[in-house]
Amino acid sequence: MQYIKRLVIIIPVIVGIILLVVMKMNKKPPVRLADQEKVQVVRVMPLSKMTVIPRAMGYGYVQAYRTWQAIPEVSGQVVYMDKNIKKGQFIKKDEVLLRIDTRSYGLAESRGVAEVMSIDAQLNELEQSRKNTEHLLAIEKKSLAIAVQELERKRKLFEKQYISASDLEKEEINVLSRQTTVNNLQNTLNLIPTQKKALMAQKKSGESSVAERQLDVSKTEIRAPFDGRISQVNIERFQFAPAGTVLLAAESLERVEIPVQLSPREFFKLMPKDAKETMGLVPDIETIRRAMGITAKVRLPLEETHHIEWEGQFSRTGESIDPNTGTLTFFVTVENPYANLVLGKKPPLVTNMYVEVMLSGRPLTNRFVVPRSAVHNNQIYICREDNRLDIRKVNLELIMEDLAVLDNGNNTVVKDGEMLVLSDLVPAIQGMKLKPLEDKEKVRQVNRRAAGGSI
Repeated sequence: MQYIKRLVIIIPVIVGIILLVVMKMNKKPPVRLADQEKVQVVRVMPLSKMTVIPRAMGYGYVQAYRTWQAIPEVSGQVVYMDKNIKKGQFIKKDEVLLRIDTRSYGLAESRGVAEVMSIDAQLNELEQSRKNTEHLLAIEKKSLAIAVQELERKRKLFEKQYISASDLEKEEINVLSRQTTVNNLQNTLNLIPTQKKALMAQKKSGESSVAERQLDVSKTEIRAPFDGRISQVNIERFQFAPAGTVLLAAESLERVEIPVQLSPREFFKLMPKDAKETMGLVPDIETIRRAMGITAKVRLPLEETHHIEWEGQFSRTGESIDPNTGTLTFFVTVENPYANLVLGKKPPLVTNMYVEVMLSGRPLTNRFVVPRSAVHNNQIYICREDNRLDIRKVNLELIMEDLAVLDNGNNTVVKDGEMLVLSDLVPAIQGMKLKPLEDKEKVRQVNRRAAGGSI
């Protein structure tokens, strides 16, 4: 029994010793692995010079280019009003919109005409009086001449004592009477021009009064000054319209205007970099527009894939920077906002419509344009011909949306055909091994965006 217990203990020990000897005899030395460099797979695109159009995006509300308010200069009851005069209705130029009762102004005009006719009659009477006076004056002058001759004859007879002194005195009295009559007629004739001037002044005043009454009558009719659309109606037919109150309001249809707010940074993106045209002390807006060379496109975004666009025109800038927002206002106009209207597809540009405006400056030629995401703290990654990473520092001339334009002086830093790394490298180590895969879709996107298109 004890012998069996000893065997149970000894046999496992012997087997373990045998296994240990066998393993030690078959042991191989450790294999040393060779060092292997890690390869990073990256997306790349070839660099090439292209023409890029500087752009800035802004947003604004559509405003009417011209507005008009029907404010009567005369008071009265509205006796005529077109039944289609409602808010939102279209009106035509020179179309009669309202008429105010003309009776009171017509009566005043009739009174003025009667006064002018009365003065005309007095002028005719005065003219006839002048003719009569001239005729009587001529007769009296002849009578005076005869009386003077008779007086001289009687004086000679008196000297010869053929007549008495009383007869001579009677003849002298006759001459004096004739002379007085001539003087009175001459004075009457001399006063006629002054009387005529007074009557002419009265007539002119009366004619002015008649013209004023006629003007009042013309002011009782309100016509549309342009083709437009009614935006406000504050009167109804048979209501009294006080002078100086707004009865109607309308907006023109020939164009609309969109004010767009841009920051100074966005503003200077659009400025030409090689402008040579100088401004005067007080430049006109056309000179400024020509120097800036900005074009505009207005877009109504409805869906991600469906946009409605209008060609716009940069018209002017605001006179100052907004102190609240620190932005400058650009005004963009769109001609004929109701033209080419297609129901369900292309609506008109109406007041207070919220739109986005793309402002484009003059094209910049021979520029390297890269995705904005490929610039890391003013550094770009280049995949060299040996597929090694080269980190280069660059200066940026322009950043717009998702693109970055390298400064023209960077032509010595990068060259045509070099591969730009698009992928983020964390960490990015100079000379690290890369496996480039060209992203052709990104190349097409950059080219479209640089030329002014959308992705």
